[in-house]
Amino acid sequence: MRNKLITLLTLVFLGGCVGQGSGATPARNHIYAVGYAPISLQRPADYQQKLLHAMRASRLDAYRELSEQLSGVMISSSSEMNSNVLQDGPVNSASRGVVRGARVVNSYPDGDMYVTELELDLALYEKLRRGGR
Repeated sequence: MRNKLITLLTLVFLGGCVGQGSGATPARNHIYAVGYAPISLQRPADYQQKLLHAMRASRLDAYRELSEQLSGVMISSSSEMNSNVLQDGPVNSASRGVVRGARVVNSYPDGDMYVTELELDLALYEKLRRGGR
């Protein structure tokens, strides 16, 4: 069970790092993000509620990916040595930003994962960021 959870968390983390759509040729001046969420691990007992939660979680994961592409990621880490032996070395990351003008390209279940693909036109993003319509 522990190995399954570690594998799933790794897939979710790496999935958020993909950053490209469903294999289509990327449009110029567009960025893409893909978000993933496991359906079976959602808290509600009812499958339909699990699916709704996974849909929302995958969309948020995709928006997080867009935010990281637009604003970057802040990484902080520390290492501890004891008798010249490296001990724990936690690494933390954070991203903060506002994403405007993104559109959902695709949203679908894939096995036990729910997938959401977003696209952002950078020209539209800049226009909206400056307050234009």
